Amino acid sequence: MGGLLAAGAVAGVLLSGGGETAGTAARPALTLVKAGEIDKAAETLPSDEKDKIVAEAKACRAPLGQMRLSKMAADAGGVVRIRAGNYLSPAFNVADGPINIAVPFPAPYETGKGEITIEGAAKDVFVELTPGLKIDTTGGVQRIPVIWNTSKPCGG
Repeated sequence: MGGLLAAGAVAGVLLSGGGETAGTAARPALTLVKAGEIDKAAETLPSDEKDKIVAEAKACRAPLGQMRLSKMAADAGGVVRIRAGNYLSPAFNVADGPINIAVPFPAPYETGKGEITIEGAAKDVFVELTPGLKIDTTGGVQRIPVIWNTSKPCGG
């Protein structure tokens, strides 16, 4: 349990960009990809949608959110996809190291809340939001209601 709490604290530090909304266990916060990090973050977007999503993020019309997936034990992991609104990510194999993932916000940015769904077959995966949480998608899907800070849509 202490390791889970420590991992949650680390996730909060890694993902908070200063002035971010503090989430709760019931509704964690999805943090913003800063303007200078959009190109690097875009590496996890589907190639057929990447140019459009990046252009929207750089023009500050539809910012990108970020999260990290990692397994919690040696026998944990699996393959998952992230659904955020109409967006569906490529498949990610949560295996050895953590995976940083960029996703469009699941609802219009100015609303400040939405839902992310993690789909696939994975066991004991840690989703680093603020705070982070453990998921198990062996049943198919895990719905995560999220919030975000709407005051700095361009990552300023």
